[in-house]
Amino acid sequence: DKGKLGVEGTSYGGQLTNWLITETTRFAAAIPMAGISNLVSFNYMAYYHDYLAVEYGRYPHENGLMDTLWQRSPLRQVHKAKTPTLIMHGENDNDVPIEEAEQFYIALHDVGVETLMVRYPREGHGLRETRHVADALERSIGWYRKYFR
Repeated sequence: DKGKLGVEGTSYGGQLTNWLITETTRFAAAIPMAGISNLVSFNYMAYYHDYLAVEYGRYPHENGLMDTLWQRSPLRQVHKAKTPTLIMHGENDNDVPIEEAEQFYIALHDVGVETLMVRYPREGHGLRETRHVADALERSIGWYRKYFR
């Protein structure tokens, strides 16, 4: 059912969710959690700042990689996003700093996408507290119910 197609993911899945909603309007709703939205800022804020150097074989300041990272960042393409998006992120995430979610939330809001951001206190890269896990599940179901035809 094309009217009930959603996309969600955590960590790299959250990054991919962010990217997908800037490339297609096929999804009725999206839920990224702990996803990167800006590969450039991520490189300089994350605890694991060597991640991109390992993945690309060089640092962002070398051989034009900075431009490539920006080209591949969901934030750069946000003007194409239309999918209602529920962003969830742990406030103490050292793997993907919460600023990645904040940037994307503000950008989606600025381009007129229906968006909501939920910050989970004390949580890192993924939810651990039972209350937070239950809250995220309830919010996800509610988000899909709201946007699935």
